[in-house]
Amino acid sequence: MRACIKNIFGYFVGIVLFLVVIPTLIWGVSVKLMLDINLIGINIIGALLMAVGAFFMIWSNIDMVKIGRGCPTDGFNISLGERTKKLIVQGPYKYTRNPMLFGTFVFYVGLALLLNSYSALIVPIVFILYMVWHVKKYEEPRLYNDFKEEYIEYKKRTPLLFPKFKK
Repeated sequence: MRACIKNIFGYFVGIVLFLVVIPTLIWGVSVKLMLDINLIGINIIGALLMAVGAFFMIWSNIDMVKIGRGCPTDGFNISLGERTKKLIVQGPYKYTRNPMLFGTFVFYVGLALLLNSYSALIVPIVFILYMVWHVKKYEEPRLYNDFKEEYIEYKKRTPLLFPKFKK
């Protein structure tokens, strides 16, 4: 029961941060610096990117719970939810080691485009730069400690962030 409550808390924190706080920041930046151009193509691309990003976020979360038997909320070596018990190398994790991060980044870029604000692209760019640093500093050492050689092999064949779709 304690693990369940911990996971619910972890997901709550993640949802508030990644689906409320950061999108609000993107919107706030875009309101001040909107373009005077209303390109329907930009809006369509933005909506498509948001859909692709949401798909990767949902798919990777489902696999993290179902296959990894854990929760994604882990930051600065502090676990807000249960850490994964199994290294996930299938599903979206077959294409990128961080499909949740990839999906979130694509979602934020789509949101910035949908808001018709190139200035709002600053937030996803800063976000992704910070998160790549965070993954390398905290997540990768933890995954190595938990999964040793299995993680090293996975890391050799799977890109960090942007998917590599195999033929």
